[in-house]
Amino acid sequence: MKFTKLTSAALAGATVLSILAPATTTFAATHEGGVIDNGGTPLAQTDKSEVGVSFGDNIDNGNTGFLRLQKVPKVLDFGNHATFDKAFTTFTADGKNYANDKNNQHASYDNSVASKTPLLNAGDDKALTDVANDAWVTVVDKQVTRNKADGMNAATTQKAGDWFLSVAADDTLKTTSGQTIDDANLLFKHSKYALTQDVYKLTNSDQDKDYTADMGKLASTVTKGTESITSGKGAATDALTDTFSLALAKPGTPGTGTPAKYGQLVGHAATDTGSGANVFAWAPEDLQLVMPTSAAVANAIYKTSLTWTLSTGK
Repeated sequence: MKFTKLTSAALAGATVLSILAPATTTFAATHEGGVIDNGGTPLAQTDKSEVGVSFGDNIDNGNTGFLRLQKVPKVLDFGNHATFDKAFTTFTADGKNYANDKNNQHASYDNSVASKTPLLNAGDDKALTDVANDAWVTVVDKQVTRNKADGMNAATTQKAGDWFLSVAADDTLKTTSGQTIDDANLLFKHSKYALTQDVYKLTNSDQDKDYTADMGKLASTVTKGTESITSGKGAATDALTDTFSLALAKPGTPGTGTPAKYGQLVGHAATDTGSGANVFAWAPEDLQLVMPTSAAVANAIYKTSLTWTLSTGK
């Protein structure tokens, strides 16, 4: 009996200890959800980090149309250099003083590390292999996909091609304070050309999403009304200018080529050629700024601009 009483007493004691033990409580410097606790702004609080990576020049210029100038190099970057050496007056669009590497300070004219001359990321498009990693201009030609019944000009056909790509300088090389370098020339050497039917992949523009389907409907030849329309997938290499020079001169300097009013002719697509994305390209080392030996340069940035024009001359 004594054993039983002792056991009961032990159990009773255990019960009392359990009742007296404090309850588990979570404490924090500032309690979540408390408006007053945190000066009027309750926790939890959030913010976001953007994670991104980019390939190639992927900023569309906003042009639209069945025939459009889709892309030009926004910058031709001839680099930053310690001095102007009259024995080495040529600079290339990869930021170098030709044949004078010791004079190169920064790859970009604005003193940053990388050259700002954009180069084509051709991806796995074999049609663009020959122009990959070059500075480039794109002309998109989808003229055969438009419907003549939509009220277009009576003089307009549905055929591909029949257009000109031209370029002209807008002014002399100039600093923001007005100092100039006169008589400089921009040399475009060994012009290249490629034509791709993978338009949407190159342009990444929603207006080109239906191009492949539209061309599929046309097949090789279709007839709409009384006009026979070919697909026009031939290369627009008619009158491609292999090498040309632009005088970086004041406005009003006469241009050359056809039509001359738009400057130097770069390329011309004959009728029934050029459907797709037409790429005109130059290796960065083949884009050369040639300065006059008489140039007197300040410690400054000299800039000008070019105007590229897509026209039909009609």
